[in-house]
Amino acid sequence: MINFNSTTNFQISPSKVRTITNDRLSKKIFELTQDDLSDWIENHKTMNFIEMFNHKKFGEITSPIKLSVDSENFSISEPLDQFDGAVLSVCNSEWNAKNPITTPSIIYRGLTGKVGKSDAEPSKDQLAAIFNSVNKLMRLQLDYDMSNLCEKLKYNGGKPERLVSTLLPCHYLKSSTINGKDTTIIYFDREPILLTVAKIKNSQLLTYDTKLLDVPNQNNTTMNISVKNYVMRRIQEIKLHNLQPILTFDDIFEKCRLENADNKKKFRAREIIIEFMEHLKKQSEIKNFELTKRGNTFYSVKFSYSKKVTRLIQP
Repeated sequence: MINFNSTTNFQISPSKVRTITNDRLSKKIFELTQDDLSDWIENHKTMNFIEMFNHKKFGEITSPIKLSVDSENFSISEPLDQFDGAVLSVCNSEWNAKNPITTPSIIYRGLTGKVGKSDAEPSKDQLAAIFNSVNKLMRLQLDYDMSNLCEKLKYNGGKPERLVSTLLPCHYLKSSTINGKDTTIIYFDREPILLTVAKIKNSQLLTYDTKLLDVPNQNNTTMNISVKNYVMRRIQEIKLHNLQPILTFDDIFEKCRLENADNKKKFRAREIIIEFMEHLKKQSEIKNFELTKRGNTFYSVKFSYSKKVTRLIQP
């Protein structure tokens, strides 16, 4: 346990590898609707989460889960989104790199791929968005009984497992010093629960070089960060599992909560995706890509890639 005081000076080497939990539960948490939020949190319902729909032996496999806020003085007025998921993913990556602490600036660099650029600092709005996510993640508690799943699929050696924890177990202290700079320091109390779950499920993790997110001269708004991080996760999922290499705009807009956005905002999001794909092509992460249309409407991005997939691990 680290003892904090305002004069403590920490040294930290931020993770260069992004680690993403990619099981169905990790995805679902950040795709909840407003109705889900009401049922799961406000009405304290236990939900039977579908882990698998058509297992060849057991059919549908479900696990009971609950979500709650662990503080009477805090409420969550809107569902978690892809930006929140990206913030948690950066924190997971820092934990995997054996860093017991992080800072808002390190999280910002992880979100944008500017790892190693110590002069890259979040704007006032970006900083507020990061703190908003951290505050939600550190107070939203998951009660996840995966005993049925473990028994049927022999995860955890077939032994029952029920985990209860906030999504990001942490606390933070302002006016600390890290690498010689005054900052707010975020201390991880233990491994984040979704990271633990993904490891129990036979390491359902995706990894990639964080610097791939750093598109030159691109404005990193919360929307742009959400879109890039979601697209990158899908690309890594497709490459690892040899899925059809197609990303539909409808899926991206839905998952990034842009399906009801006006045409101008959707146009900007498409431009960000195209810029990102061009960047990934230049970095040899993909070989090529093309846009497809249905009628007069842009429908998807098809891409090609090297079939050899390198799994990055933390040093």
